[in-house]
Amino acid sequence: MDTEEPTGARDSGHTSLEVGAEALRGLAHPLRARILDELTVQGAATATILAERLGESSGSTSYHLRQLSRYGFVEADPGHASRRDRWWRVRPGGWRMSGIDHLRDPATRAAAEIVLDRYYGGRRERLERWRDLVRTSPDAPAVRRWQAGAQDSLAHARMTPEETEEFGEALQEFIRSWTRRYEGRTARSHPDTESVELHTDLFPHLAPTDASEGHDPGPTPP
Repeated sequence: MDTEEPTGARDSGHTSLEVGAEALRGLAHPLRARILDELTVQGAATATILAERLGESSGSTSYHLRQLSRYGFVEADPGHASRRDRWWRVRPGGWRMSGIDHLRDPATRAAAEIVLDRYYGGRRERLERWRDLVRTSPDAPAVRRWQAGAQDSLAHARMTPEETEEFGEALQEFIRSWTRRYEGRTARSHPDTESVELHTDLFPHLAPTDASEGHDPGPTPP
């Protein structure tokens, strides 16, 4: 269970942040997760802007932005030079973590459960928001404009664990190669765009009894 949020170009000198125990516990705070989601979807913002969007005080968002910066998730945005307000952006390169390793470790299990629940829950909520719009407002101009581009798909293949890992890495690199093309865009510089989200889930179909180590699947049917 590797979780990855690729938000920048690796060939621009930015590598993915490997989330260790300390950074994981730093991300487990609910407001920090909301701030990180907001910066990821809407782009760079100040503590004041985030406070207005999230219904928090600017002092609170400012503090949690500094904590996110301390753990490597956000950084000052060089595209906004302002002496009065500091602009923040998600750290280019994104972040990744091994959910299974953190869940196995008693020292990080609680924080991992919080982060993973928020991560997958947020994905479901954003997808349901779009589906609700399609159901309730299919003729709305914005829905009609995006209906051809928005899609979902399901595919199955029979692979070994090693082949699955190789496939997953190739898929992630393909995604990164395309997102690099749009790096640096903002709502102001490209007003005809929206933040677009892609979900990928790669997992085996294991029954509970299959999960035990050394499971023998038995003979292959003729």
